[in-house]
Amino acid sequence: MAFDLPENPPVPEQRPDGGAAVEAPVTEEKPAAEENEAAEEEAVEKVGEDLPDEPPMPEERAENPPPPDPKPPEEDEGEFLRCTAALTALGAQFDVLAPIDGEGACGMARPLKVTAVMEGVELSPEGTMRCKTALALATWAKAYVEPTAKIALSADARLVGVEQASAYVCRGRNGVSGAKISEHAKGNAVDVRSLSFSDGTTVEMLPRTKDGSATGAFQRTVSAAACLYFMTVLSPGSDATHQDHMHLDVIERNGGYRYCR
Repeated sequence: MAFDLPENPPVPEQRPDGGAAVEAPVTEEKPAAEENEAAEEEAVEKVGEDLPDEPPMPEERAENPPPPDPKPPEEDEGEFLRCTAALTALGAQFDVLAPIDGEGACGMARPLKVTAVMEGVELSPEGTMRCKTALALATWAKAYVEPTAKIALSADARLVGVEQASAYVCRGRNGVSGAKISEHAKGNAVDVRSLSFSDGTTVEMLPRTKDGSATGAFQRTVSAAACLYFMTVLSPGSDATHQDHMHLDVIERNGGYRYCR
């Protein structure tokens, strides 16, 4: 039986190594206009799938961006009542304010406006903070600040004033925009600028690591003692942003870890 063969059958192209090249499949060519139309339709279908709604600026891109800070947790009712009772027993003066729902992670569920740290000890200016922060400040002042002053400064020294540089304020750490949220923004922190006593002495919070005077010894002692009540203590001179005040906060860390400098 005979088959009709083409007069000139196609000859396979030769590869450089001498073997026969595999003949490429023949595809039907589309007109240029039709091909462009199909490409445009495919691009339209992908809009919104591959691109974010608002592409980030180059400096904002990161492989693993940090998660947003959570809102401050609700205060336990029983714990809050025990805290305010302890403050009252120490003679602190305060008002319970309405909840503060600040921007982002800022705010407090049960803020206090504190006007006196303990009996006879004014907080100036008045400061807004959590009860836990106020109680740590009061117990530190009662247990260590005043007794140490009687030894180092004067036997008649009685603490009468605490000047604070910052209590609650919604901001990033060290006041840097875009930085991790500060403990001040949660009511967990207070910055102490100076301590005043009944004998007229005022101890300004200044770098005193090499101060051999009784005032230097007093400040270093109360700074170390503050870490018994606060989870973070940054003494004057501990870094560039803490030169004229002492930062104290009650942030909760794993295992009860404390950071004191």
